[in-house]
Amino acid sequence: MSELERSETGGAVAAAGGVLETVVRYGIVIAQLTMAGIKLRGLSEQVRSTYRYVEGCSASVDRLAEQMAGLAVDVDTVSEHHEAAAVMRSVLAEADAMAAATEDLAALFELTAAAHQADYGSVAAAADSMPVPMADAEFYSNR
Repeated sequence: MSELERSETGGAVAAAGGVLETVVRYGIVIAQLTMAGIKLRGLSEQVRSTYRYVEGCSASVDRLAEQMAGLAVDVDTVSEHHEAAAVMRSVLAEADAMAAATEDLAALFELTAAAHQADYGSVAAAADSMPVPMADAEFYSNR
């Protein structure tokens, strides 16, 4: 094999490696955006689950306070239990807002992944299926 043939073959392999790297990076970006959306949806569900738990606890503490009042427990103890239940309920609105914001963020990640696929999916597919090696990235840097 002549030196020219070896040089051209090496260049073709390097260019093919560049295409492969670009396609792999594209796939990784899509996967990461999708995974972020999924994880954020999971986080939102955890927040809502905790919300339901705290809501149940506040109702339970209020019931205990009412039972204590019926058993003639001192007023300070009963009112402390009602106050504790009120504090629990006071954070529920913030937890609900956080869960909603997390769901919105998850939706934005999913939209970003879809937009990225719409913008670059056909380019990545074309680069992946090219019959000739793609030019080195430096070639495109001034375009």
